[in-house]
Amino acid sequence: MSYLPRKLFNHSKKLFAKKYEPIIEKYDLRPVEIDILVFLYKQKNADTAKDIIQRKHLSKAHVSKSVDNLRERGFIKITEDEEDRRILHICLTEESDDVVEMALSALKECRDIMQSGVSREDIETTKRVLHIMAENISKELE
Repeated sequence: MSYLPRKLFNHSKKLFAKKYEPIIEKYDLRPVEIDILVFLYKQKNADTAKDIIQRKHLSKAHVSKSVDNLRERGFIKITEDEEDRRILHICLTEESDDVVEMALSALKECRDIMQSGVSREDIETTKRVLHIMAENISKELE
């Protein structure tokens, strides 16, 4: 039974990579850069590199390199906070619209594939159990 979660994790990573391939090829982006664009699109109140690092559990180096590349390519812009100039806010530009749209579509395809044949009730139960497990882990790590 312990093999199943690892298999699910590994196969889902391969599925996401497969669905991201057209975006990677068309826009010459790394998967982490696509993930950052989607994160910025979805998380309206989390728009700093620190937010991305903490919520996506990415390394500072990965985020820094990705943000620099995305800015150079015109997918994001960076602005100083009005109250604290040390805080830099990252926001999407119009150039990122197509990438984000394609990524959201790819993520929906992945979700639909993964949830095919699974009842709404089972999906809700799984979400509830995973939430409890995540809380247990967080408590232990505090």
